[in-house]
Amino acid sequence: SDNKVELILTSETFPSHIASDSEKESKAYGLKVSKAIEQEWFRRSAGSCRFYDQYADFHRLRLYARGEQPIGKYKTEFAIDGDLSYLNLNWEIVPIIPKFVDIVVNGMSDRAYKVRATAQDAMSAEKKNMFQDMIEADMVSKDFLQMTKDQFGVDAFNVDPKDLPQTDEELNLYMELRYKPSIEIAEEIAIDNILEMNDFKLIQEMCDKDQCEIGISATKHEFLKGEGIKVDYVDPANMVWSYTEKPDFSDCYYYGEIKQVHYTELRKINPNLTDEQLEEIKQYGTSWYDAYNITRKLYDDAFLDEVVTLLYFNYKTEKKFVYKEKTTKSGGKKLILKDDSFSNAESENFRVVEIAKEVWYEGILVAGSNHLLKWNLMSNMVRPKSATQKAMPNYMMFAPRMYKGQIDSLVKRMIPFADQIQLTHLKLQQVQSRMVPDG
Repeated sequence: SDNKVELILTSETFPSHIASDSEKESKAYGLKVSKAIEQEWFRRSAGSCRFYDQYADFHRLRLYARGEQPIGKYKTEFAIDGDLSYLNLNWEIVPIIPKFVDIVVNGMSDRAYKVRATAQDAMSAEKKNMFQDMIEADMVSKDFLQMTKDQFGVDAFNVDPKDLPQTDEELNLYMELRYKPSIEIAEEIAIDNILEMNDFKLIQEMCDKDQCEIGISATKHEFLKGEGIKVDYVDPANMVWSYTEKPDFSDCYYYGEIKQVHYTELRKINPNLTDEQLEEIKQYGTSWYDAYNITRKLYDDAFLDEVVTLLYFNYKTEKKFVYKEKTTKSGGKKLILKDDSFSNAESENFRVVEIAKEVWYEGILVAGSNHLLKWNLMSNMVRPKSATQKAMPNYMMFAPRMYKGQIDSLVKRMIPFADQIQLTHLKLQQVQSRMVPDG
């Protein structure tokens, strides 16, 4: 038809990690990354496609978990030369798996936890030591201070003598329970509030359900200027990632997520798109659905012409941070951040300091095209230990029962038993019908 274009699924490899920072920031580099991810997950080989094969597998597991699996496989067991007309059976599914899924997921959700923050900077540690010294001083001189209070009416205790610890073990427990600086309390309240604003309890329940049903769960966190810290649930069936054998996916160098977006939303992502570009991008959306029609039955056909498939992705590489270390007139030192093209020629007034750090780039590609809507260095990157080289991506994933990249789940293990129970249930019906005597 007129509103379709041919998909561009080129055989692309990932670009070099040792390219210059200016090259990494270019859209051409970002396009190479996105097309390499697309090639790895969406290339058709012998009629199969890695992304949609996994999508279909997760869909099958979720149907079993709901007790809604297709009954075709059971009918083939009972059909006589493909004929079912002699059978009068109730083909309804025996809901075995949903019961156990509910028990397991509810058990996971019941695990209560509390956010605890501990200040670890030098000033906080010093304050904590001073407080502990004060308690120890009261412990050592308890008898003397009690006598002073009784005989002279002067209370020199820093804390209530009834609450004073008796031993070192009690002192450690007292410090755990009683000593809480305001900054720690403020931090805990802030984290709790952020989780509550993002409806984190619901996200957690959905992740628990995914862990039980498909053996993998995913979330996304980001910082938006208008909304602050955002935490979202991500369906693992829509995710792509680099090969890993770690259950926490910590050694992945790219993550991606497929999203269906109405084409009018694209201008919010990239305000510079022209009407002609928008129209062309819209045509790629229709072509994508015709090429990969496995999901067509899961969506409303009326809107397929309006919807565009986007690949949101994160890519890990390293960036060289170059600082100009300048000696001031007073003898102090000052660091000024420069770009990686800054001259290495050092002088008496300054020297060049280079630090290579792990960074993440983020991008958005219109699936099946060369339209890269976004490609930039992530802002507000989370670094777990503040000054370390490691940075965290937007996506957090976990698959505890993964082996050599293959994901296992509780429901996957239950399927053979559920099938056996279902077949036995049908066979019993058949035996009962045969036991009825002839008229």
